[in-house]
Amino acid sequence: MTKYSASWENDEVSVDIPYSTAGIGTTIVVTSKFTGKILLIDVGDGAVRDLVEIGELDFVTEIDLIAITHGHFDHMGGLWTLLGFLRMLGRKKPLRILIPNGCDEVSNLVSAFKESYSETLPFQIRIFRLQHNSGFDTDFFKLKSLSVEHYGMENQSDREVLMPAVGYRVGIGQTVVSYTGDTRMCDSAEKLVEDADVAIIEATYERHPDPEKRVHLTEMEAKSLGAKAKEYLIIHKKPEAGRNVIAG
Repeated sequence: MTKYSASWENDEVSVDIPYSTAGIGTTIVVTSKFTGKILLIDVGDGAVRDLVEIGELDFVTEIDLIAITHGHFDHMGGLWTLLGFLRMLGRKKPLRILIPNGCDEVSNLVSAFKESYSETLPFQIRIFRLQHNSGFDTDFFKLKSLSVEHYGMENQSDREVLMPAVGYRVGIGQTVVSYTGDTRMCDSAEKLVEDADVAIIEATYERHPDPEKRVHLTEMEAKSLGAKAKEYLIIHKKPEAGRNVIAG
């Protein structure tokens, strides 16, 4: 474990965050201890390397679902590599990917991948677009998405335009795991973490660099959210290198 990684577990589920920093990559690996099935929340740069380092190659067949919070590269930039790795190792099962409605970065990437390997892709890739308060259940995971407030560089107007972004509450048996995704303080962030067995909360800033355009949570805000859950993990801090330029 390093200052950029975290883990949590109980009798039902294990949560591994092999690496998470703002502007580089975040991948959250949620594994059911009863079934071995895996939910990936976000697939940042280095996701395949991190999955291989966690353990065996079981993830090739055991990934049940991928849930993306938003289209920034540090949360979905490892998706092409992951899809290529699954193709190379011959995955057969369909792969389902959840995205917030309007997340063109992921849908465009998947379309390009499918077009590039249309004759040699051994598994189907299905995208599901989620709205605020959408539910999505599989045999192993029960998810609910809530729209969060993430201000991105894509906004080129004087008006405040938030990008498509969600957080997730995930049920695995009797356990609830929640993840805020990138967000500033908002009602949805509070609802996401409330009474969760473990809340995963991003906290990029020590203090806000721009009080007018709040993009991420501060560590103090993250801790106040974490108090609403039974336990919490704080992730997605700025890396030491480039601290003054990454993520604002």
